[in-house]
Amino acid sequence: MGEQDRAGSVARDAVRLLAGIADLGLEAAEEAVRRARGVLGRSDLPEMAGDLHREVKAHGDVVLDRVAPPARAHMEALARRAEAARTNKPEA
Repeated sequence: MGEQDRAGSVARDAVRLLAGIADLGLEAAEEAVRRARGVLGRSDLPEMAGDLHREVKAHGDVVLDRVAPPARAHMEALARRAEAARTNKPEA
């Protein structure tokens, strides 16, 4: 019967461990819900959302400026091409 007691003890320990993990997960979820309610209950939520939108766009601009090459101005490129075509045209 010693082996059965040990197996039962291991099983109980595993169940207690899983129950503890589940309890911690529920506590974290409850805290997240409390925080969400606090944010959603604010009267300045639309302004906060607008500020966040502008801030995220500004961060995106910084990242793109750092990573992507700057775009050439379309009208400037057309003007240069037209000037080059005029200077290469044979005169009659």
